Amino acid sequence: MVALIKMLYKICIVGDGGVGKTTILHQYVDGKFMEDTKLTIGTNIFLKSIILEEFDISIKLQIWDLGGQKFFASVRRNFYNEAKGIIYTFDLTRKSSLTDLTEWRNEIKKGLKEEFSSVLIGNKLDLINEKDRLINLEDILLTKKELSVSEYFETSAKNNTGIDNAFRKLAIDIFKATTP
Repeated sequence: MVALIKMLYKICIVGDGGVGKTTILHQYVDGKFMEDTKLTIGTNIFLKSIILEEFDISIKLQIWDLGGQKFFASVRRNFYNEAKGIIYTFDLTRKSSLTDLTEWRNEIKKGLKEEFSSVLIGNKLDLINEKDRLINLEDILLTKKELSVSEYFETSAKNNTGIDNAFRKLAIDIFKATTP
Protein backbone atom coordinates (compact mmCIF):
# COMPACT_ATOMS: atom_id res chain seq x y z
CA MET A 1 0.00 0.00 0.00
CA VAL A 2 1.29 3.45 -0.92
CA ALA A 3 1.54 5.97 1.88
CA LEU A 4 -0.40 9.21 1.70
CA ILE A 5 2.82 11.15 1.28
CA LYS A 6 2.47 13.19 -1.88
CA MET A 7 5.14 15.39 -3.37
CA LEU A 8 5.11 17.82 -6.29
CA TYR A 9 8.29 18.28 -8.29
CA LYS A 10 8.83 20.79 -11.06
CA ILE A 11 10.97 19.47 -13.92
CA CYS A 12 12.10 21.32 -17.07
CA ILE A 13 12.80 19.41 -20.27
CA VAL A 14 15.27 21.36 -22.39
CA GLY A 15 17.11 21.09 -25.69
CA ASP A 16 17.17 22.56 -29.17
CA GLY A 17 13.99 22.89 -31.19
CA GLY A 18 13.03 19.70 -33.00
CA VAL A 19 14.80 17.22 -30.69
CA GLY A 20 11.47 15.67 -29.67
CA LYS A 21 10.77 17.12 -26.23
CA THR A 22 7.04 17.53 -26.87
CA THR A 23 6.67 14.08 -28.45
CA ILE A 24 8.51 12.53 -25.49
CA LEU A 25 6.06 14.21 -23.13
CA HIS A 26 2.97 13.17 -25.09
CA GLN A 27 4.25 9.59 -25.03
CA TYR A 28 5.09 9.74 -21.31
CA VAL A 29 1.94 11.52 -20.12
CA ASP A 30 -0.70 10.48 -22.69
CA GLY A 31 0.74 7.15 -23.85
CA LYS A 32 0.64 8.09 -27.53
CA PHE A 33 3.01 9.21 -30.25
CA MET A 34 2.17 12.55 -31.81
CA GLU A 35 3.47 12.55 -35.39
CA ASP A 36 2.99 16.25 -35.99
CA THR A 37 3.59 18.60 -33.10
CA LYS A 38 3.63 22.35 -33.32
CA LEU A 39 6.54 24.58 -32.34
CA THR A 40 6.42 25.18 -28.59
CA ILE A 41 5.91 28.88 -27.97
CA GLY A 42 7.34 29.71 -24.56
CA THR A 43 6.29 26.68 -22.54
CA ASN A 44 3.74 23.91 -22.21
CA ILE A 45 3.11 22.24 -18.87
CA PHE A 46 2.40 18.51 -18.51
CA LEU A 47 1.38 16.69 -15.31
CA LYS A 48 2.08 13.06 -14.46
CA SER A 49 1.54 11.20 -11.20
CA ILE A 50 3.84 8.30 -10.41
CA ILE A 51 4.39 5.98 -7.48
CA LEU A 52 7.82 5.18 -6.12
CA GLU A 53 7.07 1.90 -4.39
CA GLU A 54 10.56 1.60 -2.92
CA PHE A 55 9.97 4.81 -0.93
CA ASP A 56 6.23 4.29 -0.40
CA ILE A 57 5.28 7.67 -1.86
CA SER A 58 3.21 9.20 -4.61
CA ILE A 59 4.77 11.97 -6.67
CA LYS A 60 3.26 14.41 -9.11
CA LEU A 61 5.65 15.66 -11.78
CA GLN A 62 4.95 19.11 -13.20
CA ILE A 63 6.96 19.00 -16.43
CA TRP A 64 7.71 22.26 -18.22
CA ASP A 65 8.32 21.77 -21.94
CA LEU A 66 10.43 24.77 -22.91
CA GLY A 67 10.58 26.14 -26.46
CA GLY A 68 13.99 25.28 -27.89
CA GLN A 69 14.51 28.06 -30.39
CA LYS A 70 17.23 30.59 -29.55
CA PHE A 71 14.82 33.55 -29.76
CA PHE A 72 13.01 32.20 -26.64
CA ALA A 73 16.19 32.33 -24.53
CA SER A 74 15.38 35.68 -22.94
CA VAL A 75 12.00 34.40 -21.73
CA ARG A 76 13.11 30.93 -20.63
CA ARG A 77 15.27 32.04 -17.71
CA ASN A 78 12.15 32.80 -15.64
CA PHE A 79 10.70 29.33 -16.28
CA TYR A 80 13.54 27.54 -14.44
CA ASN A 81 12.56 29.06 -11.08
CA GLU A 82 11.99 26.37 -8.42
CA ALA A 83 12.74 23.45 -10.76
CA LYS A 84 14.05 20.39 -8.94
CA GLY A 85 15.02 18.50 -12.09
CA ILE A 86 16.29 19.08 -15.60
CA ILE A 87 16.07 16.70 -18.55
CA TYR A 88 18.70 17.63 -21.15
CA THR A 89 17.50 16.33 -24.51
CA PHE A 90 19.26 15.97 -27.85
CA ASP A 91 18.49 14.36 -31.21
CA LEU A 92 20.60 11.27 -31.94
CA THR A 93 20.57 12.24 -35.65
CA ARG A 94 21.81 15.82 -35.11
CA LYS A 95 25.22 16.31 -33.48
CA SER A 96 24.75 20.07 -33.01
CA SER A 97 21.85 19.35 -30.64
CA LEU A 98 24.30 17.50 -28.36
CA THR A 99 27.00 20.17 -28.44
CA ASP A 100 24.40 22.92 -27.83
CA LEU A 101 23.57 21.38 -24.43
CA THR A 102 26.54 23.24 -22.91
CA GLU A 103 24.76 26.51 -23.76
CA TRP A 104 21.59 25.13 -22.20
CA ARG A 105 23.46 24.31 -18.99
CA ASN A 106 24.86 27.85 -18.83
CA GLU A 107 21.39 29.31 -19.36
CA ILE A 108 19.91 27.09 -16.64
CA LYS A 109 22.61 28.03 -14.13
CA LYS A 110 21.78 31.72 -14.66
CA GLY A 111 18.07 31.10 -14.09
CA LEU A 112 18.18 28.43 -11.39
CA LYS A 113 20.29 29.22 -8.36
CA GLU A 114 19.48 26.17 -6.22
CA GLU A 115 20.79 22.64 -6.75
CA PHE A 116 18.92 20.36 -9.14
CA SER A 117 19.02 16.76 -10.33
CA SER A 118 19.38 15.98 -14.03
CA VAL A 119 19.47 13.24 -16.66
CA LEU A 120 20.50 13.21 -20.32
CA ILE A 121 18.27 11.86 -23.08
CA GLY A 122 19.32 11.03 -26.64
CA ASN A 123 16.02 10.85 -28.55
CA LYS A 124 14.96 9.43 -31.95
CA LEU A 125 16.63 6.06 -31.39
CA ASP A 126 14.21 4.62 -33.96
CA LEU A 127 15.92 6.67 -36.69
CA ILE A 128 19.45 5.31 -36.29
CA ASN A 129 21.20 1.99 -36.55
CA GLU A 130 24.48 1.14 -34.86
CA LYS A 131 26.69 1.12 -37.98
CA ASP A 132 25.45 4.53 -39.17
CA ARG A 133 25.61 6.41 -35.86
CA LEU A 134 26.57 10.05 -36.38
CA ILE A 135 27.20 10.72 -32.70
CA ASN A 136 29.63 8.36 -30.99
CA LEU A 137 29.16 7.20 -27.42
CA GLU A 138 32.42 8.85 -26.31
CA ASP A 139 31.06 12.30 -27.21
CA ILE A 140 27.82 11.55 -25.41
CA LEU A 141 29.60 10.37 -22.26
CA LEU A 142 31.85 13.44 -22.34
CA THR A 143 28.76 15.67 -22.51
CA LYS A 144 27.17 13.65 -19.70
CA LYS A 145 30.21 14.39 -17.54
CA GLU A 146 30.28 18.10 -18.50
CA LEU A 147 26.60 18.49 -17.61
CA SER A 148 27.01 16.54 -14.33
CA VAL A 149 23.95 14.41 -15.03
CA SER A 150 23.32 11.19 -13.13
CA GLU A 151 22.50 8.98 -16.10
CA TYR A 152 22.15 8.83 -19.88
CA PHE A 153 19.15 7.26 -21.66
CA GLU A 154 18.51 6.61 -25.34
CA THR A 155 14.85 7.01 -26.14
CA SER A 156 12.35 6.78 -28.92
CA ALA A 157 9.15 8.74 -28.48
CA LYS A 158 7.76 6.86 -31.48
CA ASN A 159 8.39 3.39 -30.01
CA ASN A 160 8.08 4.43 -26.33
CA THR A 161 11.61 3.22 -25.57
CA GLY A 162 13.46 4.34 -22.43
CA ILE A 163 11.18 7.26 -21.57
CA ASP A 164 9.65 5.86 -18.36
CA ASN A 165 13.10 4.84 -17.12
CA ALA A 166 14.50 8.34 -17.60
CA PHE A 167 11.67 10.07 -15.74
CA ARG A 168 11.68 7.46 -12.98
CA LYS A 169 15.44 7.86 -12.44
CA LEU A 170 15.08 11.63 -12.28
CA ALA A 171 12.16 11.40 -9.81
CA ILE A 172 14.19 9.08 -7.55
CA ASP A 173 17.22 11.41 -7.71
CA ILE A 174 15.05 14.43 -6.81
CA PHE A 175 13.39 12.56 -3.95
CA LYS A 176 16.75 11.50 -2.51
CA ALA A 177 18.18 15.02 -2.88
CA THR A 178 15.21 16.75 -1.24
CA THR A 179 14.42 14.30 1.53
CA PRO A 180 16.37 14.67 4.78
